[in-house]
Amino acid sequence: MRDRLVSNSSFHDAAGAFCARGAFPMLPALLRGVIFILALATPFVAALLAG
Repeated sequence: MRDRLVSNSSFHDAAGAFCARGAFPMLPALLRGVIFILALATPFVAALLAG
């Protein structure tokens, strides 16, 4: 009985972690990509605005 409770609770923890972190797995990577592109583009935009 105790083994069964342990396996059920570990399954519940894994499912909860998947729902919490796995719902939108690409959003943080996409956000980091956008920030990276903006950081690379900033000097060029500043140079264009400066003339």
